Amino acid sequence: MPKIMIIGAGAGGTALLPILNDYKDIEVTGVADTNSNAPGLVLAKKMGIPISDDFQKLLTQIDANIIINSSGSDSVSQKLNETRKLGELEIIEGESAKVLFELVNEKIQSEKEALHRLHEHEALYRIGIMLTSSESEDELLHTIIKWATRLTHTPAGSIALYDSQENTMEIVAVHGFKKDFMAEEQWPIRKGGLTEYILNMNAPTVIKDVDKFDLADTAKIKADDICSLIAIPLIAERTTIGILYVDDFVTRDFSQRDEAILTLLGTQAAIAIEKMQLFEQTKKLAITDGLTGLYNHRYFVKYLSGEVLRAKRYSHELSVLIIDIDHFKNYNDTNGHLQGNEAIKKVTHVMKDVTRTMDVLSRYGGEEFAIILPETNKQQALHTAIRICKSVQEAGVFGEEKQPLKKLTVSIGVATYPEDAARGSVLVECADQALYQAKHEGRNRVVVYESEKN
Repeated sequence: MPKIMIIGAGAGGTALLPILNDYKDIEVTGVADTNSNAPGLVLAKKMGIPISDDFQKLLTQIDANIIINSSGSDSVSQKLNETRKLGELEIIEGESAKVLFELVNEKIQSEKEALHRLHEHEALYRIGIMLTSSESEDELLHTIIKWATRLTHTPAGSIALYDSQENTMEIVAVHGFKKDFMAEEQWPIRKGGLTEYILNMNAPTVIKDVDKFDLADTAKIKADDICSLIAIPLIAERTTIGILYVDDFVTRDFSQRDEAILTLLGTQAAIAIEKMQLFEQTKKLAITDGLTGLYNHRYFVKYLSGEVLRAKRYSHELSVLIIDIDHFKNYNDTNGHLQGNEAIKKVTHVMKDVTRTMDVLSRYGGEEFAIILPETNKQQALHTAIRICKSVQEAGVFGEEKQPLKKLTVSIGVATYPEDAARGSVLVECADQALYQAKHEGRNRVVVYESEKN
């Protein structure tokens, strides 16, 4: 069995020691270095291998038939040459040692490479679990962009989703950019533009230097100080979902590993996004009205209950509007059900234009609508209701001249928490009573519920 002594416990000897020690058919019997604090001596001591600051002395104490000289010392080489003349030892040094160290270094690098790949695959496995457990599209998208930039060691990145109907892209998640990044969050896919170029590629688009990339328009990304990037089309079941970008603010040579790991992540991301979008669509269908896109009656009741609790907790007021299209049966009988659907959609558009983003609009049933106005007192609710009533009357709907009032109009009932009721269901009843009164008084008007205590 080869029994090896290493002279020189610096970087080279230290790297060589554990590798030789791993071979079952080789025994490292000693390590020497004139520096008693050399890292190789510390490591050898931990491994139970004899050490010394005098290699000649160590030779008399151990059994060795091969010496590897990594000291780089001429005096050590001279003494070893004298030993070689005696024919007692095989000595590896000089060019032979360099070749050996190159082989050792190659093995170290190979092991590091394998370990790095293992860590990447472990990361992808963890990412896959996180993606499947994301509870919202926003959480999912930010998980993707966080790991994409981390795995490629890039300072910034973004995700843009594709709208096939409009043929546009929209930025939906960003990381590492200034607040004014992508002032144009949505953009059309222009012929000959960078986005079209990326989507048409069957591989990652790698731009090492934006200034030297002239195959497509890059003015947009230059404006955001991006100097280099990788862009991965997100495709699931042959359907384009969007694009995943990782960006750097300096010119950079991306490695093949960067491309490979990002491609694997992009495949996972596309599948996860598609599943999340289908899930969100299913959820939306369960709580929305197919004709108007407004929330349905069931969602309105559930949401109102939560809003009443919130209003109570924070001592806020809350108002409800119940809206009914006047003489709608007459309109349907005169103009047909298809035109009746168009009239309902017209009223929906008017309500959306008049109300705030925080207000909750629902189709309560048939030609009846309900609106929740959070943090709204009775006077403010009355003002909103009057605007809706007036705007519907002025909207202009086909065939409205055949209506009893010569216009398509609505009647509205208003009720407010906690002034009129302390529970959501009772609040709706109050608004419904006010609506009934508006109908009784001639329609095309707003009536505010007056509680008995007033």
